[in-house]
Amino acid sequence: MSFSDQAVAVVDAFVTEAPFSGNPAGVLVLDAFPDESWMRGVANELHQSETAFVVPGNGPFSLRWFTPTTEVALCGHATLAASHWLWESGHADPDRPVEFDTLGGRLSARRHYDDILLDFPAVPARSFSPPAGLAQALGQVDTVWTGITDHPEVGERNILAVLPDEDAVRRLAPDLRAVEQLPAGGLIVTARGAGGDDVVSRYFAPAYGIPEDPVTGSAHCTVGPYWSAQLGTEFGARQLSPRGGHLHVSTGDGRRVELRGRARTTLTGTLHRTP
Repeated sequence: MSFSDQAVAVVDAFVTEAPFSGNPAGVLVLDAFPDESWMRGVANELHQSETAFVVPGNGPFSLRWFTPTTEVALCGHATLAASHWLWESGHADPDRPVEFDTLGGRLSARRHYDDILLDFPAVPARSFSPPAGLAQALGQVDTVWTGITDHPEVGERNILAVLPDEDAVRRLAPDLRAVEQLPAGGLIVTARGAGGDDVVSRYFAPAYGIPEDPVTGSAHCTVGPYWSAQLGTEFGARQLSPRGGHLHVSTGDGRRVELRGRARTTLTGTLHRTP
């Protein structure tokens, strides 16, 4: 298919104070959604862990997310990136919240000083006997607790592995082939923080073309409900990927999770018409 030239941005989401931290996401604002093969091709071309495609409507924006290989039902960092870009580019009033209709339901974002607050559904994990292959995936690191999220599609499930301490999370060198064979699309590892952060985590989803995600907002829809029973309804979280990222998590009444973080635009350009 052909498609007109489009402005494109890359926005780092859930950044720390350091440059080039957080999780970069591609963002395109379109008049209408083209076919999925085109969006998959763009996502693969940009080669970020997620690319957000946004279409304005009479009310909420429509939002879809693609990894370099497939569409996903929920993505936090690309939603934060899309919100930031809509306000920065003038597609949305920066003094008003934005709402999105997505495969994961109605989501919203609003500004809070220099931060952006995302309202997402809670995705708690239920206790789950460690599946065959998890020990190999974790390099034989012991787990304190293991859970899995409920979703009818295997690819949209996550396994939550609670490790003994922050050092175990930081030093983890997973077997990505074994991770890809687990009965879930992604593997979250988490532990109590040893420094200034209450909770630390990492996220691996090689089945989606993401060996390790720099910062994963949607994973904290699962991390949040787990740790809220021990830490209360609000805490700070850091993802210990090489880029690193920071989030503030609030679980409220347990049905929704509020994720707060910062974003900055790092690249803008034009995606030219395809043949």
